[in-house]
Amino acid sequence: MTGSSFLLPPKVLVLIATFLVVNFMQLVAQSQQSNTTSIRFVQPTLEKQPENRGAPRDRKGAGTRGDCPAVKKSLTALVPLVQTTVNQKQVTTGTPSKQYVLGLTTAEHPTFWFYVPYTLKNINSVKFVLLDEKNNSVTNEPIPITLSNTPGVISVSLPTTEKPLSIGQYYHWYFLIDCNPQSRSDDIAVEGLVQRITPKDELTRRLQTATPRQRVALYAQAGIWQDAVTTLGELRRAKRQDATLAADWKELLESVGLEDIATEAILPKGDAQRANAPCCTP
Repeated sequence: MTGSSFLLPPKVLVLIATFLVVNFMQLVAQSQQSNTTSIRFVQPTLEKQPENRGAPRDRKGAGTRGDCPAVKKSLTALVPLVQTTVNQKQVTTGTPSKQYVLGLTTAEHPTFWFYVPYTLKNINSVKFVLLDEKNNSVTNEPIPITLSNTPGVISVSLPTTEKPLSIGQYYHWYFLIDCNPQSRSDDIAVEGLVQRITPKDELTRRLQTATPRQRVALYAQAGIWQDAVTTLGELRRAKRQDATLAADWKELLESVGLEDIATEAILPKGDAQRANAPCCTP
């Protein structure tokens, strides 16, 4: 018997090759799916650095101030502290990189999230202000916020009737609580930056076939915070008893150092937010 008699027919070789390719593709797909299950925020690389002047670096308000009641947890913006890219000069001189209260978004009219420790009876007014890079207000008037009778996490969306955010520009937002109408100095405030970006083609492709939970992971891994927290926040509102989503929420907030807020209730949308559009586009 010669060695050539052990050669497989061409049709069998084609079948084996097809089987191997199909199994390889399935493994790749499973790997990609498993990679989207980690709901942890990854620091983005900023293509454009924020201006240093007036850039916000603290996402928490004062615990007690003026006529506002004392609280155990401060007013908190659910936004990461994003580090600027460390350059070689900073490394050699020992200069630390700066941190900014900053969230990226793909949305024309993004949504912002806050933990508010006060109730309606404790305060005089709450408003949200958004300014462009020239310090012009994006909205005609500050957006009024109606609190509930329960402390918790709320969301504030830029109304779709307003001009959409421009890609690449940094916008400066303020969330202001007025406990004493006679004194603006007693206001409690948090502030931060938001920048709208264009998602990369690969991310856009994967978002189109992803489940809502996978979309959260994809946004978080791409460093697009506003879309990640909004997608997950709305999922939790729709399924309040879902233990998996609750664990995802805890993991996402812990990844940006907000573990003390992870167990706080996400409140239903107030009247001021009911007319707003969904968070983001794939």
